[in-house]
Amino acid sequence: MPTPHPTHLLSVCALVATSVYANDDTITIDGLFADWSDRTPAVTDGAGDGDAVDLIAVSVADTPETLHLLIEVADDLDLSENNELALLIDTDDDPSTGLQREGIGAEIRFAFGDREGCFYPNRTSNEEAGVQIWHSNLSFHGAPTVTSRRFELTLARDSVIDGDVVFDDSTIAVVIVDGQDDRIPDAGAISHTFDLDSIPGGRDISLAREKPGDVRLVSWNVLRDSPWDGAEAGKYERMIQAIDPDVIHLQEIYQHSVTETRLLFGGWLGGEEGDWYAAGNYDCKTLSRYPILHQEALSGNLVVLLDTTDVLGTTLLAFNAHTPCCDNDDGRQWEIDEMNWFLGRVRSGLHPSIPADTAVQIVGDLNLVGLSQQLDSLVTGDIVYESDWGGDIAPDVDGSALLDTRPLHTEERVSYTWRNDFSSFWPGRLDVSIISDAVLEPGRQLVVETRSMRQKRLSEYRLLAEDSSASDHLPLITDVRAIGEPILGDLNGDGLVDGADLGLLLSAWNQASDAYDLTGDGFVTGKDIGFMLAAWTG
Repeated sequence: MPTPHPTHLLSVCALVATSVYANDDTITIDGLFADWSDRTPAVTDGAGDGDAVDLIAVSVADTPETLHLLIEVADDLDLSENNELALLIDTDDDPSTGLQREGIGAEIRFAFGDREGCFYPNRTSNEEAGVQIWHSNLSFHGAPTVTSRRFELTLARDSVIDGDVVFDDSTIAVVIVDGQDDRIPDAGAISHTFDLDSIPGGRDISLAREKPGDVRLVSWNVLRDSPWDGAEAGKYERMIQAIDPDVIHLQEIYQHSVTETRLLFGGWLGGEEGDWYAAGNYDCKTLSRYPILHQEALSGNLVVLLDTTDVLGTTLLAFNAHTPCCDNDDGRQWEIDEMNWFLGRVRSGLHPSIPADTAVQIVGDLNLVGLSQQLDSLVTGDIVYESDWGGDIAPDVDGSALLDTRPLHTEERVSYTWRNDFSSFWPGRLDVSIISDAVLEPGRQLVVETRSMRQKRLSEYRLLAEDSSASDHLPLITDVRAIGEPILGDLNGDGLVDGADLGLLLSAWNQASDAYDLTGDGFVTGKDIGFMLAAWTG
């Protein structure tokens, strides 16, 4: 792209400044909470006044489409089980309507631990007199799905239940209670007025690789061999062709062999029969355009060493994992510890077939519900069952922790990878992709959810809106490349010098800044803009 003409600089700067502000002002439901840090909580509550659950703080935010809540408690809990927390929302800001509880008239009462609730279109004092609702009625989901002291939640503001509009006023009242014990606020209710202004620059990320040479690693739990189901096969074919993977890690293929899997998916992707290498263990199957140098079974999981040296400058050791489900925390942790033990042997140079400095990806349906320790172990190498698997390991090449890539949906600021509208459990991030960021540079990190994609994108990739419903899990895209030399002017590290970088430069204008100074004089001035324009890629 040509360098922008200097006379257009002010207009470009104004546009970028607006875009950066809008993006920074938007909440992402991903189990990380930095985007809440500049928001004052709507209410805080001193610690120590709750027995089962001690409520500490609640923050509220919104977009024209959604209501967001951040709930903080004193001790770790699993929001979806084993608690009596209930959310009450007076959606019309009228205490004379709805369920008469806690001094408000609640149209919505949702019990997190029971994963169900009621909608009260009429005035009542009987909790059982409402219309039973589930997460899908409100497009409700939260993060994280593992134990935590903080949870961010989202609900759709355009929800309709039995023909009744749920949020029909610009102001709502909110109370959160724990059974008959604690409540927040201690008295009264949180009052929140929706900001009705639209947010410019909504998320809309292409499926295309950021750079042509990026290696695309894909993981997908395909729900009990459903790619061979005639009713679902077309969905899988369209999705796989749109995603265009270089490596595919599949889970829940129980009834079909490695060869059958290679022929089906390889046929969808075209080319010659010998273009794909394949390996498998139990329900985990891996297909790769790159030779598989070694494969090994770890419990029900699969480890493969891929010859990616020509494209990544190193081999890639991939763990295709499908750890035990649901409330089997011990089984999940045991298998994760086994994977860490294996990786520790590699890093120590004790594996005869795998180089100690290989890049690593741990990917798949890890069933990450229950205890947060399991995710921590995957990233940091912390082994819990040391009597079985030995001491903790340093998982990356340089002795550091690995990177949890936390991919987001292409067109929504959410991270869930599992969704079943007929389950009582709300959507959550059960699947992960964790990589060696000491030797790999991330490209696009995406979750493909066609049900939230715009028609323009669907048409571009020849997809249909219901294609991602082929499985209850969604495909994860992890694009990686070899770490290269930094590009002068690429302030956000995306490999481009464009408007996003210019916005960052302007945020430090006429200030001392080591991060954004391009000339080495310690300050951000017009000289730095000149350097940036000279390196402009667009």
